[in-house]
Parts: sequence; C-alpha cells; structure tokens
Amino acid sequence: MPTASVNGTEIWYETQGSGHPLMLFPGLGMDHRYYRLGEPLLRDSCMTVLVDPRGVGRSRKDDPTEVLYTSELWADDFAALASEAGWESVDVLGSSLGGSTAQAMAVRHPDLVRSMIVVGGFSELDRAMEMNFSLRKKIIAKIGMGEELADFMGLSTMTREFMDTEEGLAIMRANQENVRANDPGLYTAFLDSILRWGCRLPGQEDEPLWTEKIRSVSCPTLVLTGDNDYFIPAKFSKIIADAIPGAIYAEIPGGGHIPFIEKPVETAEAVVSFLEGLD
Repeated sequence: MPTASVNGTEIWYETQGSGHPLMLFPGLGMDHRYYRLGEPLLRDSCMTVLVDPRGVGRSRKDDPTEVLYTSELWADDFAALASEAGWESVDVLGSSLGGSTAQAMAVRHPDLVRSMIVVGGFSELDRAMEMNFSLRKKIIAKIGMGEELADFMGLSTMTREFMDTEEGLAIMRANQENVRANDPGLYTAFLDSILRWGCRLPGQEDEPLWTEKIRSVSCPTLVLTGDNDYFIPAKFSKIIADAIPGAIYAEIPGGGHIPFIEKPVETAEAVVSFLEGLD
C-alpha cells in the first residue's frame, strides 16, 4: 500500500488485479472504502487503482488555509500519481464529487485519460443542491462533524428502500462514520470546492460553468446514474452526457446517489461492458 510524493503532497493508493489501470475517485469526504463493494467486481477486468484524495484517509491532510482544495487540484494530484507510477494512460472513474475530479482530469490531462466514467455526477448545481451543501457548512459551524451531519448526509445520499433493509442501514452507518472521521475544517473546504465547481460565485460571473468546459472532452465517456437518485437527479447526468460528444448515458434501475453501494453488481457490469468495448 504505497504512498506517492507528488504535486506537493502525499497520496495513498493501492492496486488490485492486472491490465489497464482504472483509477477510482471516491465521493465527498470518503476514502477508498467508498468502493469496497464494487471494486472486487472490477479487478478481473482491469487493474483497479484505489486512492485516498488529498485531505482524506491516509493521504496527507494539507492545511486548507494554505492549500485551496478544488477538483482541479485533486485531478492534478492523480495525474501526477499516474506519471509517478509509470502509467502512460489511465481510465478514470469518479462518483459524485469524484465525478467532478474525473471531469477535471479529462479536461486538464487529455493525453493521459484514455476514457472517463462519471457516476452520479454533476457539472453544475441547481439551487436545491447549492442549499444542501451550504446547509452542511452551517451544521458543521454550529455543532461540528456529529451525528446530525451524518444523518443529514445519509438522508441525502441513500434511498428509502435501501435504508429500510438491515444490510442497507449497516452500510449507511459505515459510510457515516467514514465521513465523520473528517476534520471539520477540511470537510468545509471540500464543500467549498463543490460550490466553486458548480456555481458562479461573486467575482466569477464571467467564468464558464464546467458544463461548457467539458465540451472539449474527446475521450470515450460513460455517464451512469441511479434512476432513484433524488439528491442529484438523473437530469444532471444527462447534462454531462449531452455536453460530451459521443458520451454514453445509462441508468441503474433502483439505484440511488451511490449505485456502487446500493447496486454494486449492476453498476460494475455496466462499467466492465464499457471498458471491454475500448479494446
């Protein structure tokens, strides 16, 4: 389980299987365990690369007063990791905020990214999503990374059907503990990164949204979403797919915001089928 010193920080990663590398970028505040149910289903078809983003898990937790956390920064970190590892090209898969990192990497490092898979992602925010992330900041400011934030996160990302099963509730609780392990200042910085990504903030009114930026992506792209994702509805995945020439769009039946957790078999099958079509 090596740690790479790249791009001014240290990134933890782990590889499994063999073949072309597939880098797996987790969602907001989560470490590599985000893919604990899905990654074993992928490793027979490729070399999976599990990572902890800068600021999360076993990677270095750089002070957010000294480092501006953005999806672009994480993308540059992972591009430097790929170079350090000697991979001439990689496939990238990101879920939720990890999907923003994947998009940024495809835009900023087009010669490195062979293909991109975005799961439950977004290239812009609507008012409801912006309010959700801003409310998390307010909760942290008042009461920290406690069970209130964990419950709010769980309600935002898991379907009712999944939470009503004992297995689903246990998985959700494990995810909540993963999120609660974050430093409040770092998690707030991650939330700020999302607001910078998806909104035109004061002073940035002329900055194009990422929906416009990803129109330059030319690599094969698969956009997946759960058809029961009420946090980031399917229409936001359709926006990504419509913006990228030739992108494939697919829905996971019964999947919520994190189909790799609620529907790992179906999601892995869609990914494997896409990757096999690249060869």
